[in-house]
Amino acid sequence: MCGRYVTEEDTSIDMKRLYDHLRAAYPAVSLKSGEIFPTETVPILCGAGNRPIPGKWGFQGFNHKGVIINARAETVMEKPFFRDCFLNRRCIIPTNGYYEWSKSKEKYRFNLPDSPLSCLAGLYRNDPDGARFVILTTSANESVTPVHHRMPLVLTPSMTELWTSHTKDAIAYLSAEMPELIKSVL
Repeated sequence: MCGRYVTEEDTSIDMKRLYDHLRAAYPAVSLKSGEIFPTETVPILCGAGNRPIPGKWGFQGFNHKGVIINARAETVMEKPFFRDCFLNRRCIIPTNGYYEWSKSKEKYRFNLPDSPLSCLAGLYRNDPDGARFVILTTSANESVTPVHHRMPLVLTPSMTELWTSHTKDAIAYLSAEMPELIKSVL
């Protein structure tokens, strides 16, 4: 988990505003929308006030081999590779849903009910080629378990402001119960 998610700037007014703002502020950066794959550049929200910046999905792997796209919420404070980012550079990944595949290779889309926008918890760092981020994952709740054993750390509306600015609240949220999601077969 989570190897794909979606941003729909053509059907989501909030997502369109975010993309328009970033394209104006960073005209040389090519932002991807639609189905998002690792290593693509998308909007992320960082720091006090959740300021939007472009970020590339995936930390450079060890010895520059591959990319690391996820970090386990359960061990993020124990792993030196992620600990400093967790303590100092948490981010929010705005999305319109994420994808997961069942063991029988059926593709599912997961969303918050009654909300066109979801926010996933992430970590970022500033590399020479720009900001890079990973998505935090946790054990799946009952709404996701029939398809996959892991899910992204989905931020509730009250946590979106606290996630980037209050470390104590962010630490507590690492073990919080995730909101129920709705799934649809694609």
